[in-house]
Amino acid sequence: MTQKLTDDQGNIENNTGSELEILQNLEKSFYRANETAKKRNTAKSLAWFRQFVPKNFSRVRTARMFRDRSMWSERIIPGNMYFMEYSAKHADKLPVWDRFPLIFPWDTWTGGEGKFGEPGKHYLLAINLHYLKPEHRFTAMKALLKLRNEKRYRSSTKLKISWDVLQGLSNSKYFEHSVKVYRLDHVKSKFVKIPPRSWELVVFLPLARWAKGSKREAWRMKK
Repeated sequence: MTQKLTDDQGNIENNTGSELEILQNLEKSFYRANETAKKRNTAKSLAWFRQFVPKNFSRVRTARMFRDRSMWSERIIPGNMYFMEYSAKHADKLPVWDRFPLIFPWDTWTGGEGKFGEPGKHYLLAINLHYLKPEHRFTAMKALLKLRNEKRYRSSTKLKISWDVLQGLSNSKYFEHSVKVYRLDHVKSKFVKIPPRSWELVVFLPLARWAKGSKREAWRMKK
């Protein structure tokens, strides 16, 4: 869990794992509205952010998410959460796609020799949470957080990833809809590694930028 910290004057200290002002403000908003709360990253706090963020943030500048350079990463590790800018390979054929995915990566590979994709091109399989409307994202996050490798939320916290787990999740319509393949040479930015302490702060922010279609189209799942 993420414990509430205060300074000598009783002000809430930054415990987001980032210097991003938007994350610090979200954390403070939770504790102001829940004065008796001693910690975040609980079922209660996740539910609170699910309600609060969509009502109070209609749009967020994606550039803000790239300002803390300590969050930049050249590589990705399965089980962590990342934000990135992306240009879809088959943009002209896709009905809708997300220019700024928020992902939990599961696997990477190089195409060719019996593997999916063009020979020599590098690919990423990930859950993009933006493809789920907030109430479904809430349900998906509760399930995913059960897979974390430790109880507390620290820099070492990540989801325990395996193909067996992914195959099990594939039975869920939420994960079937949100699992996407990305070609790494179409990533147009640094990877922003979201600190585990900030997962619940970021997951409901309106950071998706839908190309060609709307969020309603992106959220529509097969019946």
